[in-house]
Amino acid sequence: MLTLHQYHLSPYNEKVRRMLNFKGIPYIEKFWMLGDRGKVKDFNHTGKLPALEVDGQIIGDSTDIVRYLEQSFPETPLIPQDRQQRALVHILEDWADESLYFYEMHLRFTTPGNRERNMPRMVEKEGWFLRYLLPKVIPGGIAKITATQGIGRKTPEQLLVDVDRHVQAVDDLLGTGNWLIGQTITLADLAVYAMFQALRDADMALAIMQRYPTILPWLARVETTTDEARNTQN
Repeated sequence: MLTLHQYHLSPYNEKVRRMLNFKGIPYIEKFWMLGDRGKVKDFNHTGKLPALEVDGQIIGDSTDIVRYLEQSFPETPLIPQDRQQRALVHILEDWADESLYFYEMHLRFTTPGNRERNMPRMVEKEGWFLRYLLPKVIPGGIAKITATQGIGRKTPEQLLVDVDRHVQAVDDLLGTGNWLIGQTITLADLAVYAMFQALRDADMALAIMQRYPTILPWLARVETTTDEARNTQN
């Protein structure tokens, strides 16, 4: 049995979990609190999650995890065999993981209103002291990370211009089709979905998504497709 180790509210968890569900792979979910990071480092030296435990071995990066799952459970593929489509899946997953991630993190946890709503959700399983402390220190830490990355140095207005461009790009990719690449769901859908569903927790980003006709139906389609595949296996 596989064990998926997770922190709460991570979009990378969402990508991996929906891939497991779609492929109908049995697994156990193990959630860790932020206060347990030292314990997490005992089995994954980076302290990052998700991590997938397979026969006592740890795969500690979401990109490595999904490629392990694709290779080990190829019966319901999420990475196309076509070379160009496979390359596009890689590019879109990397774009989601390395660009969209910083937008969702910054907007969810550092902007007024969104910060006050989402921080309690992130720490709700912690002990009382960390529930008090972490909402005071995490937003500043995230702001430093995103400032170093570049997004945190932009004005709120420019951030929303960027988000609108990203959402429009996904709307253009979908066009009149159901999926980002080809005629079936792929890892690209799961990776971009994971970041967009996190962005929905920021009011201003959700308002942008609502302006484009394909986005919310596509998000619902990813959810339904992966949930139904899991339910079929149960």
